[in-house]
Amino acid sequence: MKSFSFIHTADLHLDSPFAGLRQVDGSVASLIKDATFRAFNNVVDLALLHKVDFVLVAGDVYDGSDRSLRAQLKFADGLKTLAQAGIRSFVCHGNHDPLDGWSASLRWPEGVHIFGPDLESIPLALGGEDVAVVHGISYPESQIDDDFGKGFRRQGSQPFQIGLFHCSLGRDPAHETYAPRTMEELVSADLDYWALGHVHTYRVLKDGRPFIAYPGNTQGLHIREPGPRGCLVVQVDGQGTVKASFEPTDAVRWLSKQLRINDLETEADLIEALERCCDEIRHEAQGRPAIARITIVGRGSLHTVLRRPQVVGDLTERLRETGLESAPPLWIEGIQVRTSTPIDLESRRKSADFLGEVLRLIENSRQNPKGLQEVISELYDDRRGRRFLQIPAEEELIEMLGEVESMCLDELGAEESE
Repeated sequence: MKSFSFIHTADLHLDSPFAGLRQVDGSVASLIKDATFRAFNNVVDLALLHKVDFVLVAGDVYDGSDRSLRAQLKFADGLKTLAQAGIRSFVCHGNHDPLDGWSASLRWPEGVHIFGPDLESIPLALGGEDVAVVHGISYPESQIDDDFGKGFRRQGSQPFQIGLFHCSLGRDPAHETYAPRTMEELVSADLDYWALGHVHTYRVLKDGRPFIAYPGNTQGLHIREPGPRGCLVVQVDGQGTVKASFEPTDAVRWLSKQLRINDLETEADLIEALERCCDEIRHEAQGRPAIARITIVGRGSLHTVLRRPQVVGDLTERLRETGLESAPPLWIEGIQVRTSTPIDLESRRKSADFLGEVLRLIENSRQNPKGLQEVISELYDDRRGRRFLQIPAEEELIEMLGEVESMCLDELGAEESE
């Protein structure tokens, strides 16, 4: 079998509106507006750099059914650049950009295959030798039944066979369920590689045969999608062995940092600690613009200072001013305060009173966020509610628990001391 390489990408969400950002500086707003386009350009550049044979796009090319003409043109331009370099493209559409959405009548370059609403199998030859087949299907509309896309299976004599599909594998409270599949269903299809889309976080679900992975989205869309976002560059050797490497493509990086006040005594200490925190954020952004949220936690004397009117707002403005002066820029999305007055929390948890029981319950939930997600998931299971509600991710739940803990200590502790 001839060796070959490809890029597995998904969830481009071109022209995403980046909802939720307020009071963003004009220069930062401009960077954010074009971030999904620049991230896709980075995917194209990676394909050219690694001289891959083809590119797989596993759904949600656009952010919505009512996709902009600009987004469609940018996507077509990128595929044209790939085609000019002899790189083929295979594209399926997902729940965000189903086939019934508006599409401009564009001329797609030769070598581009966009899958339709029925399962198709497209053979791929390199140097006159059949090496692979790509099986894929696009969402005809955003709401599909759970059986949609069933029928992927090995066909023909091509030595390497790929499933290109936008779906949910198992239950993920952070993502609405679409075309749910089990690991057993994917393995039983007897394919060699599953190029999945829908989950925005990079995950290798099975390393072997078949290789099953989500590359995540190419550009983080909000503060709940922190850290590197990118695609997979995949090498397949003559024996069909897969070697995949994650490559960052995000043009703007979202990051969250936590700062503890326990060992800080003065406002000067706090400002210096915040500046160090910003330095760490710049390092983690790896040379790209960053949008960050800083959460101040812990117990200490600075709790009273942070609760004073305008203090947090003034600190935020100062960090924004210095962040915009750096290159590349750093924008502080916000500073959240989850602090409390000094207390021996460990001892307080062991007490036999009502507050101690509440603190133990909070700590148990903090240690098992998945269990808490399962408990509250019923609130989010109604399909109508999913349009407006999204079950909190683990890190969000842990933040909420910290806030609840502080409130309980402030309110219930105060009552007991009176």
